[in-house]
Amino acid sequence: MIQIIRVLVSALTILLALSSQAAAAVVGNLYDDQLMVESQSRAALTQGAATALERVFIRVSGKRQVRDNPVVAEALAKPEPFMTQYRYQRSKNAEGIDELELKLSFSPRQVNATLQSAGLPIWSANRPAVLVWLIADTTDGRQFIGAEAGNKLLSALEAEAQRRGVVVQMPLFDLADSANLSAAELWKMSIDDVREASARYSAPFILMGRMSQFSTGQWIGSWVVLQGSESMRLDSEGMTEAEALAPPIDYLADMQAATYSVAAGAGSSANTMIHVSGIKDFAGYASLVTYLEGLAVIQHANTVWLDQDQLILELVLNDDMEKVRRFLSLDGRLLESSADVRSALPRTVRGYYQWAGQQQ
Repeated sequence: MIQIIRVLVSALTILLALSSQAAAAVVGNLYDDQLMVESQSRAALTQGAATALERVFIRVSGKRQVRDNPVVAEALAKPEPFMTQYRYQRSKNAEGIDELELKLSFSPRQVNATLQSAGLPIWSANRPAVLVWLIADTTDGRQFIGAEAGNKLLSALEAEAQRRGVVVQMPLFDLADSANLSAAELWKMSIDDVREASARYSAPFILMGRMSQFSTGQWIGSWVVLQGSESMRLDSEGMTEAEALAPPIDYLADMQAATYSVAAGAGSSANTMIHVSGIKDFAGYASLVTYLEGLAVIQHANTVWLDQDQLILELVLNDDMEKVRRFLSLDGRLLESSADVRSALPRTVRGYYQWAGQQQ
C-alpha cells in the first residue's frame, strides 16, 4: 500500500510539474527541404540540392550567412554525398500552373560534422515556442491572423518560421482569447494586454505585430518581441508577405540560437554527473539516454551507477551545465527534483532530476 501511494504521489508530482513548463517543441524535418525545379535533370538536381543544403545549414547552425565559410562552400559545391533521399512531386500553384517540386533529406551526422569542422554552432531540434499575436489591415479590414484557416499571411508566416527553424504557436482564438484581447488592443500594440492574454500559454517568447498593405501591394509591419520582462521593438517592410515577415523571424532565430546553440569546441569534453530517478524499465532508460544524446549540448550520456529506478549518468558536454539546464527546461521531459537522496549516492552529482518520459 505504501508503495502504491508513493507511485501515485510521484505521478501527481510529474503532472503538476509538466503543467508549469514553458511551451516548447521539437522541430520536425530539420534536415529536410523542398523547392521548385525546372526539370529532373542531373544539373537541376545538383543545383537544387545545393540550395536546399544551404538552407539546412542555416537552420541547424542558427546563422543567417554560412556560404562564406570555406568548409560550407566546399560542401555546397558537392551536395550529393549529404543526400539520404530525394523525390519529385508535381502539383499546381495558386494560378493553376503545373510545377515540379524537389523534396530532399540530408544526413544529420554529415551536416553536423561539417558545421563542427567549419567552426559553426549546432542548434538542436529542441527549441522554445514563440506565441504569435498578429493582426493585419487589408482591403478586407482588420483581422487576427490564424483565427481562420487558409490565410495567405499565415502560410507566409509558417514558411518563414520553417526557413529559420523557429517554432511558432498561434493562439486558440477561443472565447477566453476573445475576452482577453481585442483586435483594437492588439492594433494599439498594448504590451500589457498581450502579456495578460498570453499568460495561459506559458510561452517563453511572444511575438506581437500588426501589418498593413498599401494599394501598391507593399506591406509594412510593426513588431514587439517579448521575453520575460524584456521587450524589443522593430519595423519591417516588403513587397511580399515573406519580405515583411522575415525581419522579426530572423531576429527571433538569431536571439534563440545565441542562447541554445552549441559552438564547436565550447566546453569540449567537459564531464559532469547527474542523478535521475523515475526509470521504470529498460525502455525508459533507453528513451532517457537517446533524449540526452540528442541534445546538441551533450556528446554522450554514460551510466556509472544504477539502483532500482534511479541512476547516475556521466554527461560528456559540448558546453557548460548551465546550457544543459536551458535545454532541459524547454520540454519538461527531465524535471529538476527536490528529492533528498544525496546521502545515499556513491558519487557526487551536480543535479537531481526525475524522468517524465516521452512528450505526448
